Amino acid sequence: MSWEQDVVAKHGRPLAEIEGHVYVLHYETPQVVKSVSSEYAAVPPQQDQDGFLSATAIRHYVGWTQQANPRKRINRHGRAAQREIVYLEPGTLRDEETMKRAGVCPKCGEDLRDSFAARS
Repeated sequence: MSWEQDVVAKHGRPLAEIEGHVYVLHYETPQVVKSVSSEYAAVPPQQDQDGFLSATAIRHYVGWTQQANPRKRINRHGRAAQREIVYLEPGTLRDEETMKRAGVCPKCGEDLRDSFAARS
């Protein structure tokens, strides 16, 4: 069973409606980060046991987690000294998607979608 199916079975609701935390990371110096999201990854994706590597160094990362302490998930995206948490609020995967597609960084005002990997 996939992690998505596990979460849906646990909560008995569609994945997009399950509460967690949405977060935005700002990298002053762009970084290559690990993610479970393929939106930042190259085609074909480069990955290891922890997830996909971003196609290039990125300036922003938008994520969602259900972990009680969201910082545990955030820490999987690289060292704390290399990033700043500029947004961390309760939300759903639907909220994460909206932030990824239409949000701007609260720190620098850049479009968050600009960090996505270019697709051919």
